[in-house]
Amino acid sequence: MKKQNQNLESIKAATLLLLAAGLFLALAGCNTSEANSNSVESVAVRTAKVEKATIAQHIRATGMLAGKVESKLSFKINGILDRIYVSEGQSVRQGQLLATLNLAEINAQVHQAQNAFDKTERDLKRAQNLYRDSVATLEQFQDATTGYEVAKSALEIAKFNQQYASIYAPANGKILKRFAEANELISSGAPVLLMRSAQDGWVVKAGLADRDVVRIAIGDTARLTFDAYPNHSFSAAVSEISGTASPMTGTYEVELRVEPAEGTTFLSGMIAKAEISPSKKSPVWLVPIESLVEADGLRGSVYTISPSNAAKKVGVSVAFIYGNQAALNAGLDGIDEVVTDGAAYLNDGDTIKIVPEHTKTEK
Repeated sequence: MKKQNQNLESIKAATLLLLAAGLFLALAGCNTSEANSNSVESVAVRTAKVEKATIAQHIRATGMLAGKVESKLSFKINGILDRIYVSEGQSVRQGQLLATLNLAEINAQVHQAQNAFDKTERDLKRAQNLYRDSVATLEQFQDATTGYEVAKSALEIAKFNQQYASIYAPANGKILKRFAEANELISSGAPVLLMRSAQDGWVVKAGLADRDVVRIAIGDTARLTFDAYPNHSFSAAVSEISGTASPMTGTYEVELRVEPAEGTTFLSGMIAKAEISPSKKSPVWLVPIESLVEADGLRGSVYTISPSNAAKKVGVSVAFIYGNQAALNAGLDGIDEVVTDGAAYLNDGDTIKIVPEHTKTEK
């Protein structure tokens, strides 16, 4: 009897152990299932609408301010510089005497040419009278005529050189620079003064690469800024486009006409930063720049939302950056919305959850 009771107790203990093991396995299975369900979480993101626009990429360049017409004034002949009558920065009026050579030698040449001309004129009259009286031959009369014409031309040259031994202002303007001083020996054509014409205004001369210069036209607008006037922005327009590249830089010179604003003073040589708006535009899609992922040059990707609320990666072609937006020219046909905040943390196929603008996204 006692032995029978011991067997019953053993059976009960074994049964309790089996029940405990089953319960443990059941609980472990529930925990595993719950962990698996929690591992598939939605990624919180924000989205933005895709905008369609027809715009042009702004062209940025750096140039130098100068007068539209800046003339290097010089003498026609060699000589000793006698005097310069103006200073750098001085305003001048048209026809004003600016500089002269020492005229001693030049006046002597004019006097010499005048005497030679007077002699040949007398010789011609004498030969003419003798030829009429049949005393002189036709050849002698023709030689006298030739001598007269040669002397006349020499006198005209001497007087012309005498006239251009002085420099006069070709227009109203300002003297920008003096290249020489009194008593210096000046070569023919060597610049003595640099003058800016007042009536032709100001331009900024900038060099553009070939890929940019073909996108602009005469009359395109631009905005200019100068370090000297950090709080001012100046309106400008393309007034001239070079037809050939500079052999030194390989760029094409473009002139932007600009006028000083009230309270500002322009000086030749000031450096300007230009932003040109080409009139030639093209259709693009505009998306926030933060929506771009894996961008490399002109290629990149964005994430869109599939009907099953999953992230879908789409390759795009980047035309240019437009402020805080990216202008795309391929890849967004039929797409109206892209992921912005949270795009950097997505993988293709991730389940996403769109959150309102004021809600912080989860990383």
